[in-house]
Amino acid sequence: MAEKLFSSEDAMQKWLSNKLKSGISLADIIVGIDEFKEQNFTDIIEIKLHKSFIHCLNSFYLTKIISENENISLKEGDVLKPDFLLYAPETESIIILELKNLASPSRQSGTEVSAYASEIKSYIPFISDGDLINVIISPIWTTLIKHYVLHELFWLQRNIICLEPIKVGGDIFLKILDIKNLIDNQISLRLSEKHLGGYQLCLYNYSKSNFEPYIEQMKSALSSMAAKGNSQKNHGFAFLWEDNWELSRAPYSITMLNFAPFHSLERFFHNENFVPNKMTEKLVTIIKEYAPEGHGESLEQITEAGIFFLKNFSTPRVEGFTTWKPLRDIINSRATLVSFRAWGIFEELLSEKIQKEYQNGNLNISYDNPDLGLKLIDEMIDDEYEFYDLSYYDYDENQLAEYFKRNLPEIE
Repeated sequence: MAEKLFSSEDAMQKWLSNKLKSGISLADIIVGIDEFKEQNFTDIIEIKLHKSFIHCLNSFYLTKIISENENISLKEGDVLKPDFLLYAPETESIIILELKNLASPSRQSGTEVSAYASEIKSYIPFISDGDLINVIISPIWTTLIKHYVLHELFWLQRNIICLEPIKVGGDIFLKILDIKNLIDNQISLRLSEKHLGGYQLCLYNYSKSNFEPYIEQMKSALSSMAAKGNSQKNHGFAFLWEDNWELSRAPYSITMLNFAPFHSLERFFHNENFVPNKMTEKLVTIIKEYAPEGHGESLEQITEAGIFFLKNFSTPRVEGFTTWKPLRDIINSRATLVSFRAWGIFEELLSEKIQKEYQNGNLNISYDNPDLGLKLIDEMIDDEYEFYDLSYYDYDENQLAEYFKRNLPEIE
């Protein structure tokens, strides 16, 4: 079995050290690279993992050892010893390589790799996350380390590849971890509209004609919001639209949403075998007592980034703190869409969607096309998703009956 190829992590370290010092590149000991690159995926998460793995592989063809199990801490007294730091001259990237040979130490893999990346930025602060390549080599992949990899890779947009040792013809090589093996049933991008929280930024002014010279300025506000969202590792989007309701005192509005982080906790409860631990119970208690819906400080700062462009010709006011469906209904009933911008994973998926439009011959579509943005969000929302409202977790039958009476009055 793969986990018995090495008696210890020291043995694994010595094996890889001998390979790299003999002039062999990391790519030379990974089997099936070309076949892996040619694989096709349709699931959003799988596509993202595949792209990240390929991004990492591109730095493996020529490598130079910077350090091997040496303390890289810039601060005297601290100890940070990555198994390997490599330099990839072809891509000008730094590779952080962490070895794990047992199930128990894998608990620390994620925090260690993150700490090493932070320390590298202490030396070369201008290096981007795109030029930091994270490699984890292990024969055993626990649920914890899978969750870490998916979180870092998918939501924080970092570059990570997972490799495991195998024996081929009497020698030891590395193979790329099967992407489907990295994803478990608790990790899903199926979204309920309740996973998205936000509001309207209403731009008040008594005359709609006063806005006509400022259309591009309003679009710039959306671009500024997207830049701020990306800098915060937030995931969301914003629609600029003209209000056709004749009684409205806000000729234009911006509908903006982001992921409601606490609402993602309910996904665990879809697994009938899931047993909440103490931390889960504490987070559920927060949901029950405070009902956080994604209207946090991050979204506030994103809003402020846009208001800077808007306050000289309007009076911006935040209204309608709710989830996606009520805000979507307002857009449906009275809006003429003007522009759309996204950040985080929404922007990445939008970029892919626009590329497909160009490939299909639709060459005149703009990057901020709001109809395409609306189509993207609608495709991501699963109308049949059964959202578990944890505000009523552990309520008794009478309390649940009262809840359903309020939320579904047509049901007796």
